[in-house]
Amino acid sequence: MSALIVGASAGLGRALAESLARGGHDLYLLASDDRDLEPLAQDLSLRYGIRIHYEAMDLMNTELVGLRERVLAALPDLDNLLLIAGYSDARAVGPLADADCLRLMTINFVAGVRLINLFLGHLMARQGGNIVGAGSVAAARGRSNNAVYAASKRGLEFYFETLRHFLALSKSPCRVQWYRLGYMQTRMTFGQKLMFKSIAPEVAAAAITQNLGKDIPLRYLPRWWFIIMTIIRSLPWPIFRRLDI
Repeated sequence: MSALIVGASAGLGRALAESLARGGHDLYLLASDDRDLEPLAQDLSLRYGIRIHYEAMDLMNTELVGLRERVLAALPDLDNLLLIAGYSDARAVGPLADADCLRLMTINFVAGVRLINLFLGHLMARQGGNIVGAGSVAAARGRSNNAVYAASKRGLEFYFETLRHFLALSKSPCRVQWYRLGYMQTRMTFGQKLMFKSIAPEVAAAAITQNLGKDIPLRYLPRWWFIIMTIIRSLPWPIFRRLDI
């Protein structure tokens, strides 16, 4: 068992690295700064005796030449791709600078599609491969706050839906799983005034690890967010338009 984790240095990505390593998965970790990855890789390798490789990669980089070859040379039996990386800016309301708009769309949507495309052929050939994506409850209904972030996550969610259909028609054993994550205790939410309770990344990581191999088109984490978002999605427009959420 082995996994490529994109966005592995902090928050949910780091917690998933720990959870998968504990379960005996060999790992390839990608994040923007290898100063975070090196101590994590050394710690997990020492404690769990797994093969572990890491690489610093900026998801804004348009050049992905050689990444597939490097990953598969290190983990030829790669059977899990987990797209955890994300970028949000609480100030991103209304018109944005073009550079900020591009960064939000690239990290949260474009990079994910490109990375899946790189490894899709390999994962389709694996018996029991998994492609896992981390989205956000912010993408459940369009609202004024974090509009570009939410739209980008919704775009990636839609791509996962099309991918699931493609794999079903191809009769591939590869599974896709998409999670709409609620508030999580990470650097992105630190200091923010949140409407609902946040959860530790380790809680979400344990659920995702346990669900590997299952066909999960969409699931909320925590599960009670399903109730909240069902209510919000069902609100008539004359009511919803008055809510500052």
